[in-house]
Amino acid sequence: MKRSLINLLITNLVVIFGIGLSQSITAAAKAKPAKVTSIKTLTKDSYRATSGYLYSSAKLTKKVHNADNYPLTTFYTYRSANITRANGNKAVYYYIKNGNGKVKGWIWHGHLVRMINVSKRRQQINQIIGLIDTLSINNRNQIITILESMTKTNTLADLLNQLDLFKSAIPNDADIAKLNEIFQMIKSNGQELNYLFSQGINRLYPKVVAIHNLNDKVFALAQGLLHRLN
Repeated sequence: MKRSLINLLITNLVVIFGIGLSQSITAAAKAKPAKVTSIKTLTKDSYRATSGYLYSSAKLTKKVHNADNYPLTTFYTYRSANITRANGNKAVYYYIKNGNGKVKGWIWHGHLVRMINVSKRRQQINQIIGLIDTLSINNRNQIITILESMTKTNTLADLLNQLDLFKSAIPNDADIAKLNEIFQMIKSNGQELNYLFSQGINRLYPKVVAIHNLNDKVFALAQGLLHRLN
């Protein structure tokens, strides 16, 4: 009698466990991967991850790391993916790695905080000022006029367009080379330079600061460069 009860109990446990396992497998099978619509290469920039998960692929089917475990780790960006989640929502994910490449994966870009090297950007500002100061007097004045025309509604693209138009209209090869350098520095780091001026560059003592977003407006950058040129 006791043996029959034990056998019955074991049978019931096997059945229950089997049902539970079957349900888990079925649920996993029903989980739809995200649809990746495009992937592009990113400039290698430094970030901190504030929360969220890192996934093994942009399809978001497997979590490999919890960002909460790496609050002080610096990650570097390599690729971005535009995806459509299983629920239909669209999102942008970045593929990131830590310094030694052991912690890596795809994470929603909104969980990342950008790192800015203040010392490096200060040097770049001085370099831009130096290049402008060595332009011929007419071209230097024209650059100042372009900077003065920037308002709080202008974007980085507006400034770059003005510089590009000006550069294409001058015959001085030496000045064109300098303008190319200025153009590339502002194109690559204009948002960060603008952020430093808007926050008060002299108050940002740490060599590296973290910011949650970048302002695309260039008014602070233009005003800051004008102040130093004058």
